[in-house]
Amino acid sequence: MEETVTYCKRYYEFEDAVSVNKENIEYLKTYLHDNDYVVKNFDMKSKVTRSVIISAAAGLAFGLIVLGICGLSLWFVPLIAFLTVTIAAAVFLISLQKFKLSEAEKNQVEVNEGINEQIEVLKSRESQLVSQKDNYYKGLQEKQLCAIPLEYMANAEQIRDYIKNGEAETIEDALGIFEQQLLMQEMSSLITKNDAPTPVDNKERFGDPLEIIKQNKKAKRRSLFKK
Repeated sequence: MEETVTYCKRYYEFEDAVSVNKENIEYLKTYLHDNDYVVKNFDMKSKVTRSVIISAAAGLAFGLIVLGICGLSLWFVPLIAFLTVTIAAAVFLISLQKFKLSEAEKNQVEVNEGINEQIEVLKSRESQLVSQKDNYYKGLQEKQLCAIPLEYMANAEQIRDYIKNGEAETIEDALGIFEQQLLMQEMSSLITKNDAPTPVDNKERFGDPLEIIKQNKKAKRRSLFKK
């Protein structure tokens, strides 16, 4: 039974690795966004409105300065100054916002490419881990090294303790006790509620994928310079 516990722990190292790998893939997918998302998030309309307001304020300030210099007799000069500065500033600021939006769209394309590359690496790793896990379990079955069913392997230590504590004499008896406890837990869960799971900081667990993209870009630049 002690050997069975050891083999089960090893099996679930593969199982945990597969689960974590899948969670990492789902986490990376949260960084993938289409162009519509970028445009909506950028909120061009509000930025254009703000640019017009700033331009009008700048034009008004300049027009008042010119008015103070020229006086009311030349009222059209401050008006022309106001319109000129307002239009020029509005064109510049709106063009600047369009440029920023274009850069944001390009950046998201680069992010999507980098994230997809990371996802492909993880998918390749997942297939390897699943294959290793399955082969390991087949090996246990063929060599008869695991004395408990696959669905109970995660609870191997608990089942072993029934024997150590004298509650069961054989593994079959220990499995029977374990199954009875499972049934009791299922019945009690119908009348009780589980506590809400604690939020997980995936960035802390898996790292910042955007930082990986930055490092990859730097590495590509270095390789180009070397050439």
